[in-house]
Amino acid sequence: MNTKSKYTLSLVGVLVIGLILGVLLSGLLIRTRVRRLQGYYTEQGFRQEFMRVLRPSPDQFKRMKPLLINYGQQNRANMMEYRKRQRELMMDLRHDLQPILNPAQNQRLRLLQNRWNRRFFDRRGPAGPHGPMRGRNPGREMSMPK
Repeated sequence: MNTKSKYTLSLVGVLVIGLILGVLLSGLLIRTRVRRLQGYYTEQGFRQEFMRVLRPSPDQFKRMKPLLINYGQQNRANMMEYRKRQRELMMDLRHDLQPILNPAQNQRLRLLQNRWNRRFFDRRGPAGPHGPMRGRNPGREMSMPK
């Protein structure tokens, strides 16, 4: 193999490695952002996100903690109510579409609704059992900011 071929092969190898690393890093960053957003819809995630953004002093922390707990609970209740209404809406849509669709279309609609149910409704919160709060103690008290 001559030197020109070696250099070309080396360059192609470096580019392929760079491409693979770029794709992996991009996926990791997207997953981190999505998990942070999903965590916002849990009571603890709501509080933690505000604490992360605001970085309050110890005095501010004492004063805002009850407010964040209260609003975190309200945020969670709103999210659960939204999910309930969304599920009812999808069930009503399926019911109304059923007489219009042929059997194959009805089957596809059932499969789509089952997939939506698994993805969005049949889990503990928006992030599901393996979401951003995985491995954390949900009853853990908020800690003082550092």
